[in-house]
Amino acid sequence: MGRSQDDVRRHNLSVLLSAVHRDGPLTRAQLTGALGLSRSTVGDLVGGLADAGLVHEGRPRAAAGRGVGRPSLVVTPRERAATVLALYLDVHWLRAAVVGLGGAVLERGTVQVPLEAPPGRVAALAGDLAARLVPDAADRARLVGAGVAVPGTVRAGAGVVGLAPNLGWVEQPVGEQVAGELEARLGRRLAVAVGNDADLGVLAECRRGAARDTADVVYLCGTWGLGGGVVSGGHRLTGSRGFAGEVGHIGVDPEGRPCHCGSRGCWEAETSAAAWAAPLDVDPDAPDVAERLLERLDRGGVAARRTRERVSRSFARGLASVVNVLDPHVVLVGAGLWRDLWPVVEDDVLPWVERLVLPALRGHVDVRLAGLGADSTLVGAAELALAPLLDDPLALAPA
Repeated sequence: MGRSQDDVRRHNLSVLLSAVHRDGPLTRAQLTGALGLSRSTVGDLVGGLADAGLVHEGRPRAAAGRGVGRPSLVVTPRERAATVLALYLDVHWLRAAVVGLGGAVLERGTVQVPLEAPPGRVAALAGDLAARLVPDAADRARLVGAGVAVPGTVRAGAGVVGLAPNLGWVEQPVGEQVAGELEARLGRRLAVAVGNDADLGVLAECRRGAARDTADVVYLCGTWGLGGGVVSGGHRLTGSRGFAGEVGHIGVDPEGRPCHCGSRGCWEAETSAAAWAAPLDVDPDAPDVAERLLERLDRGGVAARRTRERVSRSFARGLASVVNVLDPHVVLVGAGLWRDLWPVVEDDVLPWVERLVLPALRGHVDVRLAGLGADSTLVGAAELALAPLLDDPLALAPA
């Protein structure tokens, strides 16, 4: 059965708004070519989005005042027309941002979280942050949703965190708890989407960071754990229950350190903050553990050299396994401990990776820092929250 004209128009509106959200200002001519639609159809779609307040049009700056020909109008997303609240929870910190159409970060805030705080306490902190970042009623009316990134497994579509070992959470309805606190503090009910931090990191990097237009990507993040987000053949790898990408539990040393999962020698257990900190007499639970480790490594000494060699080799084993199994175009080192350590230990890790990967892959391992830095997961949470608006712009646009 064919789609109705309303369905077709809804789809085209979604594609057009998604294009300017992802790529920024585009001319009508560019949109006509990209969407494969007639100029009149694109004009009608742009008019509908402009009437809803989601985009605006103007003459291109370079053409202003020329008076030669008729330049194509530029369509630009109105960044404050529709916004979302993005939240990223790590062991010690809750980071928040108000993000608008086009990916513009409009406001930021951070609050320290007590170690192993229960989900209700974190949800209350999220409500406090939201009230601080969006104090005006008019700005609150423009919010269309919220996204939460957490370092744990998330049941697909349910907003339930199945297991977040470094937070001490098991089967927690985080989405519902955050939604309740936001409603209490903002005076309105928002849809709250929850995702794994690494999955959202790779989403952000593919749309706005170092992996734009890249079909095969692995994104790594974490300080007290190690998670992976995987895009293969242009599609995010999810698995049957949404738990795919738990690369931190690749075994790299069967006699190694105990892991939260119950095994020994997992990649994350052998390379996380605790693996570095214990032999260097650094507190592994310190919020600034990365800075402390860098200072200790910079001082040198036998313990620093041996720890660096051992952990770098363990990281190389896990990285080589990821490359051998997934054959990514690029591996991105994202938010967390290894983002800070990578520039220091890259030359220790990569020679071992080259030895351990399949011969056909040698010389082709591209490991680099994530383009969005520590913001990858936060931007990914925003993209998750904006998805319903982009799917059906006129239905969800703020009044």
